[in-house]
Amino acid sequence: MVSRIRPIVLCTKTVIHGTLDDSEIWTYQHVIAHVTEVNGAQVQNNLFGKQFNMTWVARVQGNQKANAVAFPEQETSDDDLKKYKIIQVRKHATRTDIYFSNDLKVDSNELEQ
Repeated sequence: MVSRIRPIVLCTKTVIHGTLDDSEIWTYQHVIAHVTEVNGAQVQNNLFGKQFNMTWVARVQGNQKANAVAFPEQETSDDDLKKYKIIQVRKHATRTDIYFSNDLKVDSNELEQ
């Protein structure tokens, strides 16, 4: 059984505007979060208004900002981690709830897009 209290990586993107083109710099913050899978068509429709193949909610202490979330892996650098798209962020008095998915929407025929 996978523990719900687990480490995650909050990935924040900074855009550097250059004279010819823009570049992105990613910064990574390792935190401990309470991670729960959010599955089920009705639950996802109530939360997001659409369905995804796989979604999670990470509850992190404090006021956090991120553009993506990743699960840390052994012997993998932060730049090589698989980043999951953030769908929604909800801020509370002492914590931040980050909803993220594997970015595969499911249509009415349950086909991944």
